[in-house]
Amino acid sequence: MRTLTVLILLVLNCSLFAQGLQLDSIFRSSERYAVNPWVSVPAIAVGAYASQQRLLSLQDKPPIPRETLQELRAEDVNGFDRIALRMDVDKHKQAIIQSDYLFNTGQWLPFGLFIWKKYRRDWFDITLMYLEAQTTQGLFYGFAPFGPTLVDRIRPKSYYPEFPYEERTDGNEWNSMFSGHVSTMSTGFYFFARMIDDYNPDLTGGQRALLYTGATVPSLLGGWLRVKGLKHYPTDVLVGLGVGAISGIGVPSLHKWWKARHRSSLSLSPVYGGGAGGLALVLKY
Repeated sequence: MRTLTVLILLVLNCSLFAQGLQLDSIFRSSERYAVNPWVSVPAIAVGAYASQQRLLSLQDKPPIPRETLQELRAEDVNGFDRIALRMDVDKHKQAIIQSDYLFNTGQWLPFGLFIWKKYRRDWFDITLMYLEAQTTQGLFYGFAPFGPTLVDRIRPKSYYPEFPYEERTDGNEWNSMFSGHVSTMSTGFYFFARMIDDYNPDLTGGQRALLYTGATVPSLLGGWLRVKGLKHYPTDVLVGLGVGAISGIGVPSLHKWWKARHRSSLSLSPVYGGGAGGLALVLKY
């Protein structure tokens, strides 16, 4: 690969450079992934805004009509999902609280990678990819044809007469398919596993199997707690798990694939020497 370097010298009496702060080491480009912040940052911002606005609209669906509520029958739910209609109502709040622990753990776990130097040195690209992954799963939830935008599936809670009528008919009760909590937490767990996999190429097949099993188990446990919390059916959880796997594993895989097939790169780095600051434009091809 050839390298063309162009130095653009600027006479800058800047304390930032004078103190020897190397911005290129802070925002260095990963050797494993092709991440362009000029593309990623706007995409994340637009995607996050779109998914958030859609989420607000989904939570504001019209109430479930009284006639629809009266016609709900457990026999009309498939046998696999019917277990969600046989839960202990008195324990549903506890299950929701427990699921939130796993939800928060999955969301924040990838940032724990930065405890180790080999991940911390690529913190900028890893962070952007993770935000892309979470934005992707949010867009799936808000706009996929199998999500709540096009699928009105009444949550299990509405089948339980123990709850007040107002809670059972709330518009948000239409949004059982699929579990956004599970897709969010599993995105974090799978992204964490993918980073460990990519940064440790010496892992054996068995170790990789254990790694991704370790990402799946807490996601399924969190999903089961959402079922016990009367928020979702098992199939809602499984679809959410699939969305999380696609987002958490697929996003870094795409960046890695792009890096392997497009070796050319253009970078702009600060330089300092002899009392003058400047920029180095480097083209590798």
